[in-house]
Amino acid sequence: MKGINHKITALYCRLSRDDDYNGDSSSIQTQKQMLELFASQNHFQNTKLYIDDGYSGTTFERPGFQELISDIEKGLIHLIVTKDLSRLGRDYLKTGYYLENYFPNHKVRFIAINDSVDSSKEHQEFTPFRNIMNEWYAKDISKKIKSAYRIKALEGKFTGAYAPYGYMKDPNNKHKLIVNPETGPIVKKIFELAKSGLTTFKIAMVLKGENILKPRAQIIKDHGKYVTDNFVKYPYDWSNRTIYSILTNMEYLGHLVSNKNRSKSFKDRTLTNVDKADWIIVKNTHEALIDEETFNIIQPMIAVKRKAVKETKVNQIFIGLLRCPKCQKTLSFSRTQSRNSFGTFACSTYRKFGKKYCTMHYITYENLYQAVLSDINKHLLQANLNEQELLNIIMKQYSKKQRNDLEVYKKDLKKHKERFNEIDIIVQNLYEDKIKGSLDERRFIVMMKSYEEQQKELKLKIDHHEGEIETFNEKKDDTNRFMSIIRKYKKIEVLDAGILNEFIEKIYVHEVTHDEDNRNQKIDIHYKFIGLISK
Repeated sequence: MKGINHKITALYCRLSRDDDYNGDSSSIQTQKQMLELFASQNHFQNTKLYIDDGYSGTTFERPGFQELISDIEKGLIHLIVTKDLSRLGRDYLKTGYYLENYFPNHKVRFIAINDSVDSSKEHQEFTPFRNIMNEWYAKDISKKIKSAYRIKALEGKFTGAYAPYGYMKDPNNKHKLIVNPETGPIVKKIFELAKSGLTTFKIAMVLKGENILKPRAQIIKDHGKYVTDNFVKYPYDWSNRTIYSILTNMEYLGHLVSNKNRSKSFKDRTLTNVDKADWIIVKNTHEALIDEETFNIIQPMIAVKRKAVKETKVNQIFIGLLRCPKCQKTLSFSRTQSRNSFGTFACSTYRKFGKKYCTMHYITYENLYQAVLSDINKHLLQANLNEQELLNIIMKQYSKKQRNDLEVYKKDLKKHKERFNEIDIIVQNLYEDKIKGSLDERRFIVMMKSYEEQQKELKLKIDHHEGEIETFNEKKDDTNRFMSIIRKYKKIEVLDAGILNEFIEKIYVHEVTHDEDNRNQKIDIHYKFIGLISK
């Protein structure tokens, strides 16, 4: 007995957010007072507190519990006391393992005060059932918490522990985001650098060179959380992944995005990605840091995997834009040792599998650059001289027949709607005649059926004509969007990735043809919103 008195009486306390749903007071302070009083009344000496504050009972990877196990392995503990069984854990299989195997094998007594469990006494058969009920409770609480978070997300309320980088929680409303004056400008800078054509790696290097704290280090600074040696030693080491996650985050458009990942189960907190179609997106919940146009320009620029290549005079500004018109695959870039060219583009299918599957579609960097620059500047000049003329050229792509059809649709639509409304009045009069007795039932049914068929046909025509008119109006809207880009520039001297992705959707490079010893190559430039501009 003397040896036991020198061993530790472990007083174990645990509290998690699950316990917010518990009617009893389960605070750590309350648990400590209860356990210390119990130890004193029962003359348990050499007490030591082991505390897990903010840890779920469904996992046993808790620092306080792991310290407890470590001390058991060292032979330092003879008794463990908890407020109740659920403090030890809510996974009945693992809790049962510790109670029925691990503790007895290490000669450790276990007491759960409120549940009247004492492993030194006989007749403890009900203990396993308590463990099962604790697990059921944990599962039920998990469902309630998920449901509560989902409701808040659908209401456009932010529920994360920390605001996205660039934002902060509103001091007056923790569910609302406001721009962080310190990090908000950094987010804008990251998007500007990406728009200029810098890769995620190069953006990370720029931020590191300017000693800008990475997001996790910013949390350490602002909240004192996640402090580790690595974060303290390397607070400015931005990663490609972090830059990419910022550039693809719709929350910078002012939209709240939730349900992007979920835990596998209430026992396994490992997060898995959720399909984008199942995300909860509530628009315009907070101030946007980035406009939608900039965001959309950048997405195709960063969606393409960029190979790690040595830096040369050529910045790969055409990445993601070039297509083979035959197989629809991308054109891949190859650097050359020639003094006359920085490199060449060719069909990736041809380069991988040979001419049996596709042809070369070969073009030098210089020829492509010059052709694209020339075409963009041609349209800029045309817009500056006579904007209406460029508008007319774009709208001509909507054929003359389609424009004539549009006028017919408008006239017919008006006529069909008038007739539809006339039938409504006729039907109303028919009902009145039937009620008055001036129209017999059989005749009423025949006439009603005829008018209903007419209205059904009219409705189909109305829907079709409205759809055609809407399509034409969308075309006009797209033209206006393109013209808003054109109006930003007078003349472009140098192309970069930002300009290309702002103007261009894709570029098709055709095969070279020869006509009377002249080398010709057709390049189709599909501009944003409007596609090809007819010559």
